[in-house]
Amino acid sequence: DPLHALDNAIALLVVTCPCALGLATPLAITVGIGRAARGGILIKGGDAIQSLSHPGLILLDKTGTVTEGRVRLVRWEGAEFVKPLVAALERGSNHPIAIAMQQAWPVIEVLDAVNVQQTVGFGIEGDVGDVHVTVGSPVFVAQRIGAEDHAPDVRIEAFAEEGLTPVWIAVNGEVVARAGFGDPVRGDARASIDRLRALGWRVALLSGDHPAVVRGTAQLLGIDLADATGGASPEDKLHRVEDARTRGTVLMVGDGVNDAAAIAAATVGVGVHGGAEASMSAADVYLARPGLGPLVELVEGSRRTMLVIRNNILFSIAYNVLGATLALLGMLDPLIAAVLMPMSSLSVVLTSWRGHTFDPVVAPRPTAVTLSDMPLAKAAP
Repeated sequence: DPLHALDNAIALLVVTCPCALGLATPLAITVGIGRAARGGILIKGGDAIQSLSHPGLILLDKTGTVTEGRVRLVRWEGAEFVKPLVAALERGSNHPIAIAMQQAWPVIEVLDAVNVQQTVGFGIEGDVGDVHVTVGSPVFVAQRIGAEDHAPDVRIEAFAEEGLTPVWIAVNGEVVARAGFGDPVRGDARASIDRLRALGWRVALLSGDHPAVVRGTAQLLGIDLADATGGASPEDKLHRVEDARTRGTVLMVGDGVNDAAAIAAATVGVGVHGGAEASMSAADVYLARPGLGPLVELVEGSRRTMLVIRNNILFSIAYNVLGATLALLGMLDPLIAAVLMPMSSLSVVLTSWRGHTFDPVVAPRPTAVTLSDMPLAKAAP
């Protein structure tokens, strides 16, 4: 009967409207990003969520990421006259070590420095009065004063064994002082890293700090020493990320200017709370809360969001197949099809809204790493 055939055709067209299928992914992504934002996890787009659902390699910067970023001066070996010279150079820097120096010597009269040049991730140099001052990592200072071929400085390993980041000070081409800086590991770092590994991720440290210091931090966090890389320049970090991306998903987490290029090159770049503006601009995700707990929430929330998307798509396909079958068999009236079609879209909306995507996660009780547990727990001068 032509009229009956027409009814069947109309019912088929109405019931197979792909509204639910079209809403399945963008709606779940939008809801997930909104909930993540309310929890202090700011995600730029859905690509990051999709990438984070596939475990791969997580590269963590050390200072300010797995540590608290509250660097303090723990040891000083050198003449007192050097301190005003160092303070003059570091006055305009916002590096954690520079800030720690300024806080350690609040009453020192600050001199004027000129011709100041800062090498990101390594050190700073300039002229103070009639002397040239260089402050930075032992390797950086040795290169600047032309002493890189000299015998190794035994104090470097001594500082590193105590868990301290070594900083050397040279005046007019001669090392005249040494400083050691300590930075406690975040209390939730170990538990968070254990959880990330349980989710299938491989976790590694990638830092510009002295290799011995990075190895000590890796031991505290339970990270394999083979995955702890220290003394890495911004270029080294970038090359490490680019190389790792050829083998799978790479998540780079950092807070400094020296991490910005690596964050931008990663599959998903993450800037952490208190980070430099350059790292936040390059990142796909920004964690507005301190610690590594939000990173665990990001990974778990992304997995749950993708699960909601898959469920939405499966429901939409099942609905269309069932509706089309009933319409083809003449068992579906156009009016009933018109009622069922928006109900399918409403079901996807409700599933996305009620899905547990970025709900707060109750993390396991962190194993606190106190200063008394660390080699750097010594009275500051």
